Amino acid sequence: MGIRLEDDWSGRNRGGSLRRGLYGLLAVVLALAGTVLYVVRQGEVLSGEQVSRCGKIEPLVPKFKKSVDLILHDAEFKKSSVEKLSKAIQIATEIWDVNPEPADDPEWYAHFYEFHRFLEQTFPLVHEKLRREKVNELGLLYTWEGSEPDLKPMLFMAHQDVVPVNKKTWDEWEYPPFSGHYDEKTDLVWGRGSNDCKNLLIAELEAIEQLVIDGYRPRRSVILSFGFDEESSGPLGARHLAAFLEDRYGKDGIFSIIDEGFGVLPIDEGLFVASPITAEKGYVDVIVTVNGKGGHSSVPPDHTTIGVASDLITVLEDNPFSPDFEIDNPLFSLLTCAAEHSSRLPKDLRKHILRAPKSKTSRKMLEKFLSSDIRFRDLIRTTRAVDVFNGGIKANALPEVSTFVVNHRIDIHSSVEETVAADAHFAKKIAKKYGYGFAINGEFSIPETELGYIDVKFSEALEPAPISPTSDPAWNILAGTIQDVFENGVFANRDDVELYVSTTLMPANTDTRYYWNLTKNIYRFVASILDASTFETIHSVNESIKASSHLSAIAFIYEYIVNVNENA
Repeated sequence: MGIRLEDDWSGRNRGGSLRRGLYGLLAVVLALAGTVLYVVRQGEVLSGEQVSRCGKIEPLVPKFKKSVDLILHDAEFKKSSVEKLSKAIQIATEIWDVNPEPADDPEWYAHFYEFHRFLEQTFPLVHEKLRREKVNELGLLYTWEGSEPDLKPMLFMAHQDVVPVNKKTWDEWEYPPFSGHYDEKTDLVWGRGSNDCKNLLIAELEAIEQLVIDGYRPRRSVILSFGFDEESSGPLGARHLAAFLEDRYGKDGIFSIIDEGFGVLPIDEGLFVASPITAEKGYVDVIVTVNGKGGHSSVPPDHTTIGVASDLITVLEDNPFSPDFEIDNPLFSLLTCAAEHSSRLPKDLRKHILRAPKSKTSRKMLEKFLSSDIRFRDLIRTTRAVDVFNGGIKANALPEVSTFVVNHRIDIHSSVEETVAADAHFAKKIAKKYGYGFAINGEFSIPETELGYIDVKFSEALEPAPISPTSDPAWNILAGTIQDVFENGVFANRDDVELYVSTTLMPANTDTRYYWNLTKNIYRFVASILDASTFETIHSVNESIKASSHLSAIAFIYEYIVNVNENA
């Protein structure tokens, strides 16, 4: 049974716990999508003047389909595939927030070198037929040369690293976190990295290994790019790999990129929604420092630097960013499905959704609805979260310096500059209120006073990602492949199943942040069936994935490579 939500289009939140973090937001969005799509079969008919924006995608069936059924349904293949994934999980390629350069400290990365040896032994044909290069010691780049080198290559991504397992939680795991245990009764493969994202990395290699076994040779080159520090934002891995690829192929030199992202969610009995991520929010950390004067705590000022900083934090939290909804937001396609097909949708809201492409008034009404619902508001605005605070060193000494960090996920219609300026606006008001000076990155607009000054800096800045197209050949091949793999493969023997392909938005960032120059066709998608429990265990205790879902990812990559070669 999938996730079910009540249809509440009034803008009120009817309660229930919101799943934490990125995957919680995505789960809620797709749960709504499923509720919406479920009534397509019973929905009202569009009037003659309205054009449907929520149709069924035709499966794209490749001519070369030799092993798709083998991958999906053969018991021996499944056994072998599970063993490969299990052994990959057993190698604890944990990565931390701060890591040395690989050349400076090879011992730090001992498990990664072990992982490389495992890949060589497990995928001998990949290592025989593809050219393997190492970038910055540990980044892995595999190239399967096509017969027509003038064609832009297709690129698959994944990362070798996993988030660390807290030693204090080991006893909470049903099976040890690096056991790679497979439970036949539940069909689950357990362990850190099983779903983020050694499953994708192994699926990509296994799909190509099988294509080589089948005697397939691509017209268009196929590239695999595996970073090793994605969980710490990829500065040592993906950043170097992307620069290497851009130097080799040039800007816009890649046909398409597939990386980790969302998958296929069971919404209700017999209903599934596949949602490649086509956009990512931006990111910036703003560091605010209140610089004051020290002294003995027995003679305190009216407000210490901690007090001033606390007031500023309260002001920031009391003044969230305004929503900004436009129809280019991937969420709009889900709302359109509701408007076209749901008999439970209030007429006024339905009217505004259908008119939104041409009516500013209707777009504003939609914005009001979305921003009033906790399930959607952070998908249409920049978020602000105070995550770190440091101030004071001793109980009887006045805090000379208090610093806090504000993390932002930037709306797709905003920018780093606009986000920092908003924080600086409030910081400057607080500086004036308490008689402090004010500076941005050390440049003063209000001179330092005898009380001190407030300084605003920013780091880790990333603009929102370009929105990937959903109306060109690259998207059509992707969506058609998804439809075929699931409709005619995974669900081949089930007449009661319907699958729709939609899009969604990523509130966080993947390694694709470094690859924007290479192609506009960036799709973050893992062709695995995910359920509610999957979201709860990613980066947490009892991370796991169904073996059958791993097989569907292999089949998708196998077929996508063939479909791109046959249709682009």
